[in-house]
Amino acid sequence: MGAVAIWSMHFIGNRAITMDAGQPDMQIGYNAGFTAGSFFLPICVVGTAFYLFTITDQVSFTGTITGGCLAGFAICGMHYLGQGGISNYHAIYDWRFVLGSAIIAVVAATLALGIFFYFKSGWTNTWWKRSACALLLAVGVSGMHWVATVGTSYRLEPIVAGNQNGLSRKTTVVVVLCLAIGCCITLVIFAIIGQRSRHRMADRAQQVVLACATWDQDGRLLVTPEGLLPCRKITNSYIERSFDDIFSTEHPVFCWIYRASRYWQSVADLIPGMRIHLRATSFAKRSRPGSATQSRDSPDGTEDYSQVFKELFCIAASDLATMLQEPLENLGVLYDEIVSTGTTKKSRGARFFSSSQTGISNDDTERATTRITFGRGQLLFIVRRADKLETAQLQASGFRFAPVPQVVDHLARSMQVTVKELQPRLDRMKEFPPHLPMLEPGVHLACFAIRPLFQRGFDILVPKDAKHLLPTVTLPIPALDMWQIDFITRFDDWDVGKCLQWLSKQSILESATARERIFFGQLYNGLYALGQQINDEFFQSARLTARPLRAPCYNPETGTHGQAEIIAFRVIADVHQSRLLNDRVEFTSSRFFLCQQHVYQKSPDHQIFARRVHREFASVLERKERPPNPRASSSNFRRGFLGRMPSSPGTPNPSSYSGQRDHSPSTVKEDSSSEKHLVDEQGNGPFGGILLSREVIIDVAEVRRGDRSPNVEMSNLGAFCEAGVAPVERETFIDELMSLTITERRQQRA
Repeated sequence: MGAVAIWSMHFIGNRAITMDAGQPDMQIGYNAGFTAGSFFLPICVVGTAFYLFTITDQVSFTGTITGGCLAGFAICGMHYLGQGGISNYHAIYDWRFVLGSAIIAVVAATLALGIFFYFKSGWTNTWWKRSACALLLAVGVSGMHWVATVGTSYRLEPIVAGNQNGLSRKTTVVVVLCLAIGCCITLVIFAIIGQRSRHRMADRAQQVVLACATWDQDGRLLVTPEGLLPCRKITNSYIERSFDDIFSTEHPVFCWIYRASRYWQSVADLIPGMRIHLRATSFAKRSRPGSATQSRDSPDGTEDYSQVFKELFCIAASDLATMLQEPLENLGVLYDEIVSTGTTKKSRGARFFSSSQTGISNDDTERATTRITFGRGQLLFIVRRADKLETAQLQASGFRFAPVPQVVDHLARSMQVTVKELQPRLDRMKEFPPHLPMLEPGVHLACFAIRPLFQRGFDILVPKDAKHLLPTVTLPIPALDMWQIDFITRFDDWDVGKCLQWLSKQSILESATARERIFFGQLYNGLYALGQQINDEFFQSARLTARPLRAPCYNPETGTHGQAEIIAFRVIADVHQSRLLNDRVEFTSSRFFLCQQHVYQKSPDHQIFARRVHREFASVLERKERPPNPRASSSNFRRGFLGRMPSSPGTPNPSSYSGQRDHSPSTVKEDSSSEKHLVDEQGNGPFGGILLSREVIIDVAEVRRGDRSPNVEMSNLGAFCEAGVAPVERETFIDELMSLTITERRQQRA
């Protein structure tokens, strides 16, 4: 387009030159061959110059100078080649004006294109910056033309005077106008396409989207050539069953997908079946772009929506991994926050609801974990780190790595959020660890403080920089000896104030042995440091749990996992306690905190979670993939009692875990978390079923008994079953502390 504009400007400018008082036969005519050559020259050379500007992600000085010189010489060369196509005049040039016109063209092209591509490399080329660069280039091209024209003299060729066989001025203008109109139509088409792309970004800001924040070793963020994060839509919006069913980090579905992202192997082999299942449900149609608004009543799809949302998330994650050309297991982990998008462009109703909630959100007494948002989207982040090889592969695939300050404005506009909201989250994502940090081996003093919420359970006190751990202080003791445990037992159910007072008594210290005085000092210093960390009055009323608890730990020196000993003080804070205590600790959701206790590196709960996931989705996927069995009705009782037999001894079928399920359409459940209805399925045979509280695996094998042959013919068959209880997720020390604290409060009220 730029080359066409340069060429058109030249011939329109020459149209202003009038020869011999405007006599028609004496006006400038053009040779068709030279005119066509002057058209293709700037296209080729300017295209090469643009390539030099964009050959690397960053605008280099060498590339800018080289590209600017090429563009300037193309402008100047096009002018003089077009002048050479004059058929009835011989042009005579003054070398000083030729040099001046070349300098003007080179300087203008270098400045205009250099500034433009500099802004473009940082995705900051707003419309007024682009207009300024275009104006600078237009002034340079026009100035070069008229400087060259002033230094040009025309001498009439007597041979062809009055007999022009070339292109006339009118013909040239018509050609120029046709080209200009064609270019304008093309630009309008591109503008419409760009506007549709911006509309898609605006719509995406109102949807539930999964994005990938990939960081290289230099702390740069992976973006697409358009300066956006790689992302895939999950659904148009999460269908909330009520005002209390808000999709936030404490929602059971978010806890489920968080655990799935920490162990992608649990869902990787289920994704093909999930795709088949979604194609057969109406939820998939509702989540497609351009579909009608989703109904928030019970949909006629008659499916468990939380289960469908989990499938949509897994499929979006799989598509995102395919986009990045990475296996799903290497995609990354889910970030522990949900970003609300579409907040900078609000309708009148949205502004009304937002302003009306301001007072509620500031009142921390009845604070909801997440504001109720109207007409806004939600953005989930998968965070990962790329090594040098992965960085090179991603760059070879067309992606770019850019510093956050360079792209944050563009990302904020595409998400329709403010930079102040996005920048801190990106900074935290940069430091987000791929594996949750764990306690180091040794003995730790911990404070287990919970705060009741009005009809919403509890919040738990955590450090701001490690929201999956309790506030702790490490004692300089590798492990507790029996005499130390016996001594701590004396303090059972003492509050912090009483413990500090006893440990600081001079009479106690004088009567103690040397090792006891050392231990007393370590406990006193640890309690004092823990109190300084929490820095609130309620800590003084925290009571000691004398029995040391076991918590998973990691030794960074040896790279081994083990268990640390926890001496915990438990307390229930006042319901009016502020959520933010200080710059070190705060209260967070107990549900998500408990979820995080099962996802540390090499946790045995990963395998148990994977089995639960397969049990949860086995019947749904099988229902859609397997054709109906006409003999199913005659075997309802047998399958409802024992479940399906495994295909081989010792290899249970995942579909047998849930027993016989009802194949009739089910209705949407109000509470559809994955933590419920996993083991309490009832058989639905004609005589009822058995309610199982644990998962039972039945291994059936043929055994030769005496001299009896195991052959089917002419022999008595005996079925020998071996039953066992499958492993369940262990009870963490947090669960134990929660049980002790709540039980104690109930006893006090009784």
